[in-house]
Amino acid sequence: MIFTLTAGSGDAQALAGGWLVRAAGHGEWRTVADRELDESGWQTTSTPGRWWLDAGLADESAVLYRRRFELPPEPAAELDSADRTADRDGRWWLVASGLCELGHLWLDGTYLGDLRGRHAEHAFEVSHLLRGRSEHLTAVEASRGTVRLPQSEDARVNIQRTGPARIERVRAQVIEASPDRAVLRIAATVDSAGTHRSEITTTVLPADHPDAGWSKDATRQVASVGDGLALSEPVLARGRNELEWLVALEQPTLWWPAGSGDQALYCIDIDVAIDGRSSHAVRLPTGIRTVSVRRGRLAVNGETHRDGLDALRVVEHELSHPGFYESANSDGRLLCQQVTLDPSVFTGAERGLRALAAQAAAAAADHAGHHPSVAAWQQVPPLGRRQWPRAMGRWAYRTMASAMHAADPTRPVLPPDRR
Repeated sequence: MIFTLTAGSGDAQALAGGWLVRAAGHGEWRTVADRELDESGWQTTSTPGRWWLDAGLADESAVLYRRRFELPPEPAAELDSADRTADRDGRWWLVASGLCELGHLWLDGTYLGDLRGRHAEHAFEVSHLLRGRSEHLTAVEASRGTVRLPQSEDARVNIQRTGPARIERVRAQVIEASPDRAVLRIAATVDSAGTHRSEITTTVLPADHPDAGWSKDATRQVASVGDGLALSEPVLARGRNELEWLVALEQPTLWWPAGSGDQALYCIDIDVAIDGRSSHAVRLPTGIRTVSVRRGRLAVNGETHRDGLDALRVVEHELSHPGFYESANSDGRLLCQQVTLDPSVFTGAERGLRALAAQAAAAAADHAGHHPSVAAWQQVPPLGRRQWPRAMGRWAYRTMASAMHAADPTRPVLPPDRR
């Protein structure tokens, strides 16, 4: 089968270098986005997100960033074109990740939203803000929150162009795996600028397959429908669309932990096309395997692991950088990812605990659920607490466990005292 394949997510302008930074004084976040703000006392940094490496800022818990930029002539001309049609033309986004654990983002004096989660990707549509002006200003208030962890990866801030539809979130889970057949459940949130009949193409191919990943070629030959390829044509409504579908693989190569077999890896490529043109594409690494715990014993692909739960390396509290999980995938390590509520919003939130637990569980499943190395979740109290507040007791643990089972029924959820 031949189909159009262009990487809609590849058209991006990186905002690297030229950032200004200073310590955040009391209440100064109110003026950080002002275009006329005096910048004489600010220092220059190559990239935001690692201010403790900048001179004089190592002990600061919060800082302010500013950066002025201009779009290249071609995108700027497209944005200012008078004959554009809103639903059919491109959409422009300010995309940030790795900046901070807690923060806020502005563009040209307009508040875009919060930046909660160091490794989450935060995207805000800015098409209306980029029109009619040649020079733009982005501003950030960034803080470490309650966790002071070193950051080895660089932050990223991009101006990104997509078509009318953008994939906001993807969750991929292996619900069945055997040498004969595997089934993956994929759920996605797609943001659409209007009502469109779309074509969503999903391919699941070995990572070393020549067709794995997106190509700049306009067309190419891929596997037949039903063998790692799924096609659907949902009608997208304006706004967020929650979609879910299944992809079947015949005779897959299973992923095994180190010492039990090979670490076969696959790529999940998802492309959303509107009117035959790619609007946005994403890619996820994964492995085909199942995991379970029965009577305190860990089983991978139905076979009991020789080291049992002791084989699990606990990843404490914080979700890690994607590269950490990818390395564990390749090495065949088994991870137990701890999941907790955000300490900054936990106090006094007993009545909203279910909603907070569901939010934390969904974020964990979206971020790490497609990695085969993540073999279990573990619900834990907020950082800095050895146990939940007394009034919550066992109910809090049951609430978190229920939320994790709902977000990801393919993995066991361990209590805090189990590994």
